[in-house]
Amino acid sequence: MRNLIRQAQAEGRPSFGGWSVLPGSLPAELMGRAGFDWVIIDTQHGGVVPGDLVPMIQALELSGTTPVIRVPWNDPPTIMRVLDFGARGVIVPMVNTAGDAREAAAAARYPPLGIRSFGPTRAAHDSPSSANDDVVLLAMIETAEALENADEIAETPGVDGLFIGPVDLGLSMGLPLDWSGSSREVLDAVDRVVAACARTGRIAATVSSSADHARELLRRGVGFITLGADAGYVMAGVARDSSTLAELRAASPTMAALRD
Repeated sequence: MRNLIRQAQAEGRPSFGGWSVLPGSLPAELMGRAGFDWVIIDTQHGGVVPGDLVPMIQALELSGTTPVIRVPWNDPPTIMRVLDFGARGVIVPMVNTAGDAREAAAAARYPPLGIRSFGPTRAAHDSPSSANDDVVLLAMIETAEALENADEIAETPGVDGLFIGPVDLGLSMGLPLDWSGSSREVLDAVDRVVAACARTGRIAATVSSSADHARELLRRGVGFITLGADAGYVMAGVARDSSTLAELRAASPTMAALRD
């Protein structure tokens, strides 16, 4: 199966995806059918545990969507294992320095480029070299320290892109909690990371909070944009019917009245 992140990068176009935070193959399958280029299975903040990963990755692959895993932390054994399960991309949280980036990148590549141990459970490539070329490693920029080191992190061999975590980054910069990612300070940070990626040929990635925000990020040069999560889509669907539910309850006769 093609890695659609790599394909978009080669064609010089942005790619779009969503988050899968609900465990199980069925939510993953539904997200995969939505038409995204890729879907991120979130094992950091979502409800997904390691035992859920193989069927969820399989569901995304069957739908033709590239599976990406956000691992819980910068932990080489975990990075290696999710790649063995079939992840085509890995997002690593809290990468603050070039040293952190080197550790993550090494875990994602076989020798001589890294330290990944060979023993794929189900990931199929022609050779370790082709696997090295296929994997996409995104380092998260989500602290003030990481922002200051963005150029050095982007220059790290084996890092394919920088993924801005706007909420944690804003908090680290001393800003109030803001889910929108649209404050002037955070957008200025986005511009700094995009510039670092442009200088080094890396992918600039982040989260959008709305359609207008996604358009703004595209305008600023972000090329890998998440649009929403399965849990959010479920809640939005329920919310659309909540007013109908209230109206039906208010207008419904009592059971006693119905018997009369």
